[in-house]
Parts: sequence; structure tokens; C-alpha cells
Amino acid sequence: MRAFNTFLLLLTGLSVIGQTLPDGVTVDSTKCKMNKDKFSYTFSKNKEMIGLIQPGTCHHDNVYDDFVDNNFYGDFYKNTRRDTFATSREAMKWMVTEIKNFYKPDIITKWKKLKVQPPKVSLEYPWDWTYQLGTSSLFDSKSQSENKLVLKDTGGSEIIQIIRTPNTAKYSTKQIMDLSALMNRAIDFKQNPTVDIVINGKTFKTMEHAFMDVMLQRHYWYANENEIIYIGYGLLKEQKIKYPQTVKHIIEKITW
Repeated sequence: MRAFNTFLLLLTGLSVIGQTLPDGVTVDSTKCKMNKDKFSYTFSKNKEMIGLIQPGTCHHDNVYDDFVDNNFYGDFYKNTRRDTFATSREAMKWMVTEIKNFYKPDIITKWKKLKVQPPKVSLEYPWDWTYQLGTSSLFDSKSQSENKLVLKDTGGSEIIQIIRTPNTAKYSTKQIMDLSALMNRAIDFKQNPTVDIVINGKTFKTMEHAFMDVMLQRHYWYANENEIIYIGYGLLKEQKIKYPQTVKHIIEKITW
């Protein structure tokens, strides 16, 4: 009954401060070992501990020269932020705000224009992202120059790759899709059928799927007698929350 009452107090506290937890975030309370009247609160998402609120007297008396530490300490592990509060309500409000700010889609207000050749591609990408050119031998193309463009986020993660290369083997769109499926067993056209999408006048086949339950992948394929174009992106964990609109904007702004 005591644990249930504590849970009700926790929910009431969230309601009073006008906060609700983001989707997928849970909170559990644990009675302090050294102070039975106080509780610590653990915040989790996708079975990962992301935050902790703990009273200063939770695991020891914390008494120094007659000083008792009655503060509450909040730790949000996803961006290594920590703060100190006079009440658990203040700590709870801070934690929920930190979680909401972290788990929300990025809103990009500054874009950079990029025009490269080869591969011949123009697009817009976030001002603080970077790009890298390279070569790829996918699809049996005998390209004599750079044929791959990769966009990386601020953390250096590869988010999008675009391959535009000569169609040396004269493959059809269906054939390059099948080659991709041979290299990536998570691609299943029966489970995730493709649909058509037009990108700057060219009609691509596209589909998305989960990869090993940790990544969302989407692919775009196009081939004619002269060239092959492949676009692919993969989003992990928080990236699936932050980047969908960013990636959509980048792809919609591509010109050939």
C-alpha cells in the first residue's frame, strides 16, 4: 500500500507541475535505504536508464558538522546534465523538461546549399552537418570518379548516402533492388512492399524497414540505361525522433 501511495504522489506531483512524461518514458520510485521517508526516482526509455532524482540523504545520513543535506539531485544521463534542487517537485519539473527537450524532433532553421559533381547532386542540409565524397562499387558500376555522397550529423554519424553512378551492367530498377536485398537481409519486399516516389522528375521505388530492431532504414532505387541512383538512410534510437523531418526535407530538395 505504501508503494502504491508513493506512486500516486508521484503522478500527482507531475500533474501539479503541469508536466506529463513523453511517450515511452517510464518512472519508478525506490525507497531510500538510509532514509525510509524519502524516495529516489529512476527514469527509463527503451529499457535504458536515462535519468535519476535522488535526495541528498538517500543512501547515508550526509551529516557533516550538524549539516544535513536536504537537497535533491537530478542527473539526466543522455546529455550528462546535473543540477541541485531544494524540493523534489523542482527536481521533477527540471527532469521532465530535460527529457522533453532531448526527445523532440530537431527544428532546423539554418540550411547550407551543396552542389557537387561528381556525383552530380544538389541539395540542402543542416548548417552544422558535414558531407563526405567517396567511391562505391555497388551495382557492378565501373565508375572512374567519385560516385557517393554521405551526409553526417554533428556527432559524426552517417545519416544519408546518395550513390549516383554509371549503369555499366545495364541493370533494371528491379535488379538493383534485388542486389540490395542480397547485401541487406533485412530488406523484405513481401513484408514491406515498395511504393513509387518522384524526386526531381525521376521516379524511384522506395520502402522502409527495421534493421536488427535498433535502426529504421529507408531505401530509394532508380535505374535507366545510363545511370543508377540509390539513396539510403538509417536512423538509430534518438535519431528516429530527431531527424525524420530533416531527412524528408533533404530528400525533397534534391536536384539532379
